Amino acid sequence: MLKYAMPLYEVKYCEEDEWKEISELDLMDTLYKTYKKVTPVIKKMMIGEEVETPYGIYRLKLIGGVQGGEHSELFAA
Repeated sequence: MLKYAMPLYEVKYCEEDEWKEISELDLMDTLYKTYKKVTPVIKKMMIGEEVETPYGIYRLKLIGGVQGGEHSELFAA
């Protein structure tokens, strides 16, 4: 049986030093306020890049000790 993992996202707000898990809805709300096209930004996150906005830095959450790329559980399917 195949297991599918939903992507999880994190943010580090401008004045803070630690990453906090956020919902996909919160991420999308911020991205739509910041970028004209959201899909290219999400693609960057899926390959492990961090995305900067006026509100903070966003990234795909680490899963199994590896962020994004071919080793992520997100790409296991």
